[in-house]
Amino acid sequence: MTYSFERFLIRTKQYTEESILLKDVGYETVELYKEEIDERYFTKEEWLQLPQVCMVTAISFINELKDEYMMLDVYDEENSQHFKSIWIKNGDTIM
Repeated sequence: MTYSFERFLIRTKQYTEESILLKDVGYETVELYKEEIDERYFTKEEWLQLPQVCMVTAISFINELKDEYMMLDVYDEENSQHFKSIWIKNGDTIM
């Protein structure tokens, strides 16, 4: 199993072409109700299936050019099942 931070380090290296270390990233896990989550990151189908309570792990990195890369991992809080990963660069979805 690949953990969120490992996937983030690997993918961010592909986007930025620079190696980053875990100490260079920020991360936070929060519990959010569905209505607190931004709908724009989900298709209509995904939004309808989104659990009422989610755990969201946010991992971010800001490079020397001040570009911010962020990965949001959304989990169903009730059963810890991964729902979706969302990749963002400077506020816009990149994947």
